[in-house]
Amino acid sequence: MPSALLPIIAWDYQFAPNAQKSRNYLYITHTPFKICEQPFLLPRPALLSLGITYRRVPVLSIGKDVFCDNASFLDAMQELLEREGEGRALKRGGADRAFEAWGYRSFWVALASVPAGLVSKELGEDRRELFPIFARPDFATLRQNGLSELRSMFETAEKEFLSGEEGPFIGGTKCGMADLHAIWMVKWALQTIGVAKEPGFGKEAFPKVHAWCDAFPAHDDAIQKDQFLSTEEATMQIQGSEYACPEVGIDGTDPLQFKGGEEVSVEMTDATPGHHPQEGKLLGLSASRIVLQLETGIRLHFPRIGYAVKRAG
Repeated sequence: MPSALLPIIAWDYQFAPNAQKSRNYLYITHTPFKICEQPFLLPRPALLSLGITYRRVPVLSIGKDVFCDNASFLDAMQELLEREGEGRALKRGGADRAFEAWGYRSFWVALASVPAGLVSKELGEDRRELFPIFARPDFATLRQNGLSELRSMFETAEKEFLSGEEGPFIGGTKCGMADLHAIWMVKWALQTIGVAKEPGFGKEAFPKVHAWCDAFPAHDDAIQKDQFLSTEEATMQIQGSEYACPEVGIDGTDPLQFKGGEEVSVEMTDATPGHHPQEGKLLGLSASRIVLQLETGIRLHFPRIGYAVKRAG
């Protein structure tokens, strides 16, 4: 389906659960995008060349606006698709933020269910500052309890979220933001790391959960075919593009009392302090978003929740 949006690039790799969340949105809304695949481990030269030192994936760009977290990207996409007026935006509901919180809780629960064979020593060290569980010497012993916790969350999805008769989505036959927020780790666990093959996780145990996941495209090699850009192609595309999002301005009532143009640093609040901070010139500060202007011309967006802003230096 043609799109009037500026070019969208996912700077990520498909195995990452957070990357699958944003891709779920793009696929289910029939929004074209390209992929500049990033290394599983640091460094990530393509992003560094754009002035981006933030280390998590996905990083997503719409034109020359770059989003460092799914929360800000999905909000921006919803606004752009709603403004487009072609009915592609997902339906909203009053409990969307609650489903979002549940989805992120499922992320931390699911980490313990990752097979130990998938977590190399290099991965454990690389992710130590973000996900200390992978660096635990007893990580291999945690899986059975992790599966037990995950099964409890599946019970909630099966018997509460998907309790209606229509399905396959929360609240009926049409996918909404509630589904997008709640499903990503459930789908990742079942289909990407093979939890569906574990006793007690099959379709006979959770028929509605499986039907829910199957209503979204599978994250496999076939779906990515012809979507890849080289680093050079992606860099040329983003640098030659325009800004996609309106400026958010500086909220004068914000407790930080920062002014536009100040040099600031943004860090994740759930990682070790000083761990890959992102510096830039403050361009926007609202109740929901932080926007930095980088020397490369990129505008970098962060959500307010989960990120700390302070003066650089």
